[in-house]
Amino acid sequence: MMTTQQRNHHENDVIELSVILAILSARRWLILLLTSLIFSVVAVFVSQLPPMYRASTTLMVKGNMTANPLQSLIPGASSGKDELDTQIKLLTSTQFAEAVVRKLPEQYQLGQPLDARKDDSQALLTGLTVQVIPKTSLLQISFSHRNAELTTVLVNLVAENFINYQSGLMQQQNFQANDWIRQRIDEVHEKLQQSEQKLQQFRQENNIVDINSDIDIVKQEISQLYNDKRNLERQAEELEVLLAKIFRAGRNFDELIAISEVAQTPVITSLQQQLSLQQAEFAQLKLSYLEKHPKYIAANRKIEVTTSQMIAEVGKLTANYQVRQRDINNRLLEVHDKTAKASTRQEALVQVAQTHKKLETEIAANMHLLNTLTEKMKETELMKDVDKASNILVVDPAVIPTEPVGPKKLLLSIAALIIGFVVSVFVVLVLHFFADVTSKYRHVAHRFGYKLLGVVPQIRVKGIDKNLPVIQQKGKQYTLYQEYIRSLRTNILLDKQLSQQRLLALTSISPNEGKSSICLQLAKSFSELERVIVIDADLRFPALAEALGENPHRPGLTNLLAKTHSFEQCVFYSKELNADVLPSGIRPMNPLLFLSMPRFDAILKVLAKKYDRVIIECPPILSVSDAMIVAKCVGKLELVVDVKKTPLVDFAAKMELLEQSGVNIGGIILNRVKNDTSNYYATSATRAKQPSALKQLLQDNLKKSSVHG
Repeated sequence: MMTTQQRNHHENDVIELSVILAILSARRWLILLLTSLIFSVVAVFVSQLPPMYRASTTLMVKGNMTANPLQSLIPGASSGKDELDTQIKLLTSTQFAEAVVRKLPEQYQLGQPLDARKDDSQALLTGLTVQVIPKTSLLQISFSHRNAELTTVLVNLVAENFINYQSGLMQQQNFQANDWIRQRIDEVHEKLQQSEQKLQQFRQENNIVDINSDIDIVKQEISQLYNDKRNLERQAEELEVLLAKIFRAGRNFDELIAISEVAQTPVITSLQQQLSLQQAEFAQLKLSYLEKHPKYIAANRKIEVTTSQMIAEVGKLTANYQVRQRDINNRLLEVHDKTAKASTRQEALVQVAQTHKKLETEIAANMHLLNTLTEKMKETELMKDVDKASNILVVDPAVIPTEPVGPKKLLLSIAALIIGFVVSVFVVLVLHFFADVTSKYRHVAHRFGYKLLGVVPQIRVKGIDKNLPVIQQKGKQYTLYQEYIRSLRTNILLDKQLSQQRLLALTSISPNEGKSSICLQLAKSFSELERVIVIDADLRFPALAEALGENPHRPGLTNLLAKTHSFEQCVFYSKELNADVLPSGIRPMNPLLFLSMPRFDAILKVLAKKYDRVIIECPPILSVSDAMIVAKCVGKLELVVDVKKTPLVDFAAKMELLEQSGVNIGGIILNRVKNDTSNYYATSATRAKQPSALKQLLQDNLKKSSVHG
């Protein structure tokens, strides 16, 4: 579903289109006149145009699969899209056009010939058309001119000259390419010999047989050395840990035996078993003999001897481990030196291999270039026979045309009619855009059946609160403002319906459009001729009392409706207006309820009999529904529109809303219109031309007032 914003946007588009259509409808005779004028001028011009003839010929650009086998050896001689584009560029070049013009017979002239027929080549390019027939290798060459015979002669001459011209270019290019290739072959051959000599000398100096095999051998040697180094480092670490355990155990046989390497030694194992037996026997002897007994002493001596042997064996074992550790460290140093020498030798071999590869690459490149140049040399030798069999053939020569191809007079006339209509519409819209604002708003109002009562210029307020209505100002600007108000008063008095309508209610589309200022100024203007009272019926945002210097909370309309005060207590006389004023009074909670009272209608009827003119200020009609209630009592509302605040498109949209709501609008007053001195003098002149009508109207009003009095 469409959102509210989208619907409003769509409605504005429709309204704007309707406004444009209404503008065009109002200026339809101007559009018709301009369209006819443009169409007539173009039709006369087209009728005087001479007939144009066109002759065409077709060329076939043969590709690789042709009857001439020599052309298949030439690179770039194919008839693909690029080749056809090249042919078209050549045919439309200035140099080629000049060559064709020089061969054109003297009796044929393309342009206005000068000394060297400079403009003929440009005329040829202007009328010449070259295009590719889709999905073929055919070129169609066409030329248009007023002379039918000239078109045929020129097209055939272009085709003939093109074949000769291209053959000459290819032959000349062939000779130049042949010389350049010969020179390049000699240079490359010399470079190839120098590269081979450098490679041979380099191999002899470095004694190279197979450099890659030498590098592989060195790599294997380095890999083996690294493996040996890792094994020796592992053995050294194990010996270092073992010796640390032995030194930490010292003479503690229990800790020594706990070391697996020591315990697994056969001699120490045997001595350990022997010591265990001796200790067992000694323990038995200790139970039977004393320390000085010979058996006790002999058994103890055996234990000491066995212990000394074990200590000696552990010392030997430790010494062997230390000797082995020194050997491993020496071997590590030897392996490190060998590894460094092998790495240095590998780097040298790699550098030699790189230099050797560069020399071989240089030789291979020179060989490839030499072979390529040799093949090109053969092709250029074969190109000498190309001019004997051209790769361009004339398939369909041009014939003299009998029927003209242009101009399309009917099509041009229809186009002129369409363009004339578009230009006319554009001119009308531009004129409307630059027209004065009043005429635009009057046109929209007239479309909805509303009359324009008058316009009020924009005025700058000085010295007071700008939010309050305008009462009294000084200067030429205010004088002009009053003249516009008097013109508005005159238009109301001269209107057959409004002149008889004593109740005059003013409202606006939205707030702050200047209706309060116009109410006061209009009351001031009417007070010069009639007895006037101003009623502030805008109970929501009253402004008249404060603008006239009165207390905004003084009794007024609401008090009179509520019967809390009398009419004399609610009304006050304003010297600035020379009229009575009935302010809004105490602001109510529900203004609509007060305005809907039957008493309000009765008060208006009484005031209409007492005063010649009752001017009522109403709230904005599209903001609240108060103004519609007042309209039921008054009959019609006069609408104040601020042209600065309400653009033309929005104005048309609001008018349509008012038309749909059924509100009776008596007339429209445009506010804040740009000042125009000419309007002022025009208004003054208008009033000067109508003194008798205005005088008669004033006399009638005075008579009616005396009767009611």
